[in-house]
Amino acid sequence: MQFQTCLPHREPDGDYYADLKKIQVVDHQPGEPLGSDDTSKPFTVLREIVGVDAYDTFYGPRLQRAAEGTLGHDFIACFPGTHVPDLGNAGRLHSVGSLALDRFMRAALWQGGVLDDGDQPVHSIEATPRATHWPWSVPEPELVTIIPAPIRPVADEARLREFGDALVRSDDPLRDIEFAWSPRTDNLLDEESRTIATACLRGCEPGLTHLFELEDVFAHVQWARDQICVGRGVYRGCYLEVYLQDLAAIRNTEIAQTARVLQELRSLVERGFAPIVVNEYRANVDGTHRQTASWLWNLIHRLDASALDLSADRFHAHVATFMGHFADRMGPVTMREVLRILAELIIDPSSRRVLVQEILPATFRHPQVWRLPVLFLREKSWPTVRYREYLGGDRAVRVDPLVYQMMDRDPSLVLPAHGQGPYHLTDRELVYWFDVLALNSR
Repeated sequence: MQFQTCLPHREPDGDYYADLKKIQVVDHQPGEPLGSDDTSKPFTVLREIVGVDAYDTFYGPRLQRAAEGTLGHDFIACFPGTHVPDLGNAGRLHSVGSLALDRFMRAALWQGGVLDDGDQPVHSIEATPRATHWPWSVPEPELVTIIPAPIRPVADEARLREFGDALVRSDDPLRDIEFAWSPRTDNLLDEESRTIATACLRGCEPGLTHLFELEDVFAHVQWARDQICVGRGVYRGCYLEVYLQDLAAIRNTEIAQTARVLQELRSLVERGFAPIVVNEYRANVDGTHRQTASWLWNLIHRLDASALDLSADRFHAHVATFMGHFADRMGPVTMREVLRILAELIIDPSSRRVLVQEILPATFRHPQVWRLPVLFLREKSWPTVRYREYLGGDRAVRVDPLVYQMMDRDPSLVLPAHGQGPYHLTDRELVYWFDVLALNSR
């Protein structure tokens, strides 16, 4: 089932992207075929929920391989696939596994942070530096930086065997699996998902591999339940499900780079861009600059070139009015970054020239951006690492999902700059670029 979507899109320019980010992209995921599926009967309800095509093409065969206990294969997996940049980013690849149990076992022995006792701190807190330039009458939001821990305990083989033996005898194995991924975060499987899971498991005696896969599938299905799926299928060895989300529904989590935001404004007009990657905590985990550029586009939409004047009362009144309408929907991180970056772009003559000559004229030809394409990446079952140690070639250190749960509950929290933040290993995998302006004109 090749990728199909109703949204306007194009093939990504891999050379342009690699040069822009100074990285080496993954040529193509191995995408080992999943084979056929014989599990549809006990999972009829699940098949109806995810859709016949999606189930028969992807979810059903994966559950079948899991029911057979098949491990160690790089089966076709959801974005970003099974192969990610290895330690040190020296051009080598590392397989994080395809089936959920594979990923769990490899994460436990490779990066730690699963099956721990939950009593060691997994983050620290410090003040966020104030913006260098803040010429606005709107007060600068006060942010607090949450920093993932640089060291996590690694499980041993004996602990893994002990957990596996206990799990197959558990009265609530799905809860125990979610707890094993992260003992500090809340259980997110709701009553509806548990009811469906109970119906699917009735009369079955699933093994460890099957239970892990079921837990992961139900978590994905629960997240997607209220989303709008606008495209699905296999592309470059990855299974993609693209959703359309409101811009304000995505929680910005990072400090942005001003030059990159300007580049994404240009991309918005010239070529479109890849979907934002979001997790179950509403967080933007790959796409900070695309999201920030979208809000900035909306703020300066249909302004005259003469309006970009930091000394003009009219301009400050426009900014204050916009923030009065949208600050709550933006959240303090997005609000602070949009205004900080806009000031820096106006102050810099070359950047202001781009705004005046390229971006502002385009805002008169195109609509504001209120919806973005997104891809879902489940935080709990993905091996997110600390950026600095990983790309420095030192070690893989898992970022606990608690970091994102806390950010979901406290809008003032922001991730650190300078390499201490999470890296989701997603930026080396190419996906389609979407014409965001065209899809927002519909």
